Amino acid sequence: MGDSSAPNGVIDTSANRSVCWVAPKTLEIQHREVGEISDDEVLLEVITTGICGSDAHVWASNPAKAPPVLGHESAGKIIKVGSKVTDRVVGQRVAIEPGFACMKCEFCIRGQPNVCANLAYCGHTENGTLTRFFKCPPHMTVPLPDSVSFKEAGCIQPLAIAVQLGRRANMRAHQTVAVFGCGPLGLLVMAVARAYGVRKIIAFDVEQSRVDFAVKYNADIGVVSPMNTESVEPLKFATDFMEEVMKKHGLGSGVDLTIEASGAEPCVQMAVLLTKPGGTIMAAGLGKPLTSVPLFQFTAKDLTMKGTVRYTPGCFADAVDLLERKAVDLAPLITSTYPLTKASEAFEAQAARQDIKIVIMNQE
Repeated sequence: MGDSSAPNGVIDTSANRSVCWVAPKTLEIQHREVGEISDDEVLLEVITTGICGSDAHVWASNPAKAPPVLGHESAGKIIKVGSKVTDRVVGQRVAIEPGFACMKCEFCIRGQPNVCANLAYCGHTENGTLTRFFKCPPHMTVPLPDSVSFKEAGCIQPLAIAVQLGRRANMRAHQTVAVFGCGPLGLLVMAVARAYGVRKIIAFDVEQSRVDFAVKYNADIGVVSPMNTESVEPLKFATDFMEEVMKKHGLGSGVDLTIEASGAEPCVQMAVLLTKPGGTIMAAGLGKPLTSVPLFQFTAKDLTMKGTVRYTPGCFADAVDLLERKAVDLAPLITSTYPLTKASEAFEAQAARQDIKIVIMNQE
């Protein structure tokens, strides 16, 4: 970790290296002015930042409003507090909650800031956290115990999303749970399901290596989903495969809860077929704007499907609690780290799906 202290012990924020988007698939390390914090803000020395698929999407695209600074999954320590801040102290270790909800719209008022009508977000609509120093309101910081490493803390934001999914799904100990998609979100959902004591977890993915990882991590059963290369009618293809899976693995009439974390249309169809009558499907993967669903089977089986996005109040604290109690272990998911100065390489690796989870060390 680099030393950001001046000789007199005062933090020198003038060398605020930041990862900036300048064109599709092109990043630059620029020095960005931090500025003075207001009376009701805190200044953070950002230590770690995880990157995810949405970061890679911004990196590769040409958005209408590209934030100069990317990043939103971060943790660090407080190095300065405004005069009106009473619930945070210098030296405190924190994770950063990256959403700026207005707390005034109808959705925020009813406790759903995750779908705030005026939501702004670090690294998407606002400057992000892939920077050495970052200022924000204190309520956007979540205290961390010393037992949670900064490397793990760089992954708390996606864990909070998995916690929210568990809440929305009413995940319970007796359930059998299927997860389509063994990327970071799917794996974190499996980790939360295991922490909640579900009876059995079945993991699906098209890549053998990801299925193998899921089984080593938390899944009881791993299934490699075949590709429909022979142009079989999609519903017949999905039906035949799900019948084969249920028979082979003794799933009876299906699973209680299915998490669709891939966004792939065939997986949505398989989820309807795999979920037992009266069961629940959670749609968490972002796929095509229009996806075909076998509505007859969905209706005849009296299924419930819910969408889920981001997190709601308390999810970050619950995620920290899971880590503190060792109920969830994030370390196996972090397969590579990069210094901030090599962020371009990190984003290229993310886009190439070379890793499960990449964490950038912001002070290096």
